Amino acid sequence: MAKFQIKSVLSLIVLVLGLLFTVNASAQSDNTNEDSTLDSKCISAEDMTAIAKNFKQFRNLSGKEYCFDKSETAYLIAGIQYIRKLQFDESGVNSPDELFTGQFAKDWYGYFTKLITKFVIDKECQPGVIAYVYGGGLGGKTMFVCPMALTDAFTPLDLASVFMHEARHIQGFPHRTCTWGPRKNLQGACDHRISEGGSYAVTVETYSQLAKYGKNIHPAFKAIAEASAIIYGEESFEIPVNINKEETFLVLSDAKKMFRLDSELKKPATLLGQTANLGRLIKSKAGTHIMPNDRSLPMTRIYQTGETQTLTSGEYNKNVAERSKVVDYYFAWMWNARIEKNIVKFFCDKREFPDAVSEVSLNDAEALAIVYPEGYAADKDYAFLNTTKGVMKISCVGRKGKIESSDLKIDTDVLRLHKIGNTTLALTLTGDLLSIDSAGTVQKIDTNPNVMTDISSVTRSTFFDAK
Repeated sequence: MAKFQIKSVLSLIVLVLGLLFTVNASAQSDNTNEDSTLDSKCISAEDMTAIAKNFKQFRNLSGKEYCFDKSETAYLIAGIQYIRKLQFDESGVNSPDELFTGQFAKDWYGYFTKLITKFVIDKECQPGVIAYVYGGGLGGKTMFVCPMALTDAFTPLDLASVFMHEARHIQGFPHRTCTWGPRKNLQGACDHRISEGGSYAVTVETYSQLAKYGKNIHPAFKAIAEASAIIYGEESFEIPVNINKEETFLVLSDAKKMFRLDSELKKPATLLGQTANLGRLIKSKAGTHIMPNDRSLPMTRIYQTGETQTLTSGEYNKNVAERSKVVDYYFAWMWNARIEKNIVKFFCDKREFPDAVSEVSLNDAEALAIVYPEGYAADKDYAFLNTTKGVMKISCVGRKGKIESSDLKIDTDVLRLHKIGNTTLALTLTGDLLSIDSAGTVQKIDTNPNVMTDISSVTRSTFFDAK
């Protein structure tokens, strides 16, 4: 008990990180350093000598080739090696907003090893804790890493951000309890403002630099880093961070082609790439996913080129026998909804009871798709479900799911709605795209020869697209 009381005042990365990375992926990379898996990967004797020089606990491995064996030590060493080998474009410039200032951009490994010289794997971490230090140098230069971080659920890229975040705490910069937003009342989940350069500022900086300037990093991981930078920037500070963002529509055709449409539908569609499979596009705060029409295949995440990466966790991918029942999903910050033909399964408390399920029947209605007439916001406590009996409002009340009628009326031939600003994009059951302006004026969008099968939206920082 005493140990728990002591840890309550430590610098911790708490449950918010565990929630964020439930969508991390396995993907092939262009460099061993960036691979999220540890199968058949080895670190040279020379590299292990260098690691042992900075971290004496590995001196027994000095001068020897080290091959990963899926042990917790292997994942730990992979995270250290990742920081050692990171390289960035020399042409890196700061963003015009507060997303990337370059204040930790020069020598990550040098910065890190000046502050951290020892790791301890703590088998008794508090639930949801990933890593911690004793802030202000009270615990020397030791970082405590929890077993949940030393699995395939966390890529070396993730560990790099965690390690840099915790190293900053050695210099002080304690967190505070959030007073607003999706992290409200979460202890240690916020800093005051990003310009103070605390640990969450380091998190935003590291993810931004990896996404924009990292060399030899697979596009899948750059996409994760970009999404993570924006999420932490938006949610981890009491004073909101200035981030220049752009939201655009995504459209999938029957030829598996992914297109991007600007939010005002004034420019021609831009071809992004091609997906491996047709399926349902599903929005989340961490990006866009595709649930293949062939339900024997896993749900994957889509990034800019249309390529995908397999999600290593999530109840859909784990429950193979149940996949054929699923129509759609709604992913929010603190709750999810699994939409089946005649019922909705609610996961109402991802923070404390992530596996608790509340089932509510649709009675004589059949589910068609989630619609977004107000746009997507991860902190909303409700969503809209299009059904054969009209649009229903779904939500969680306490830890129980709730379905009620909605005042929203849409034509019976419309399957999907997505809204950005004052523009709504609609997809009909026959694959036509319709634009609906704020006055309710409907106009068909010419997509010949493409037949569209689904629509979604994507939010990007303009910093990542700037040349």
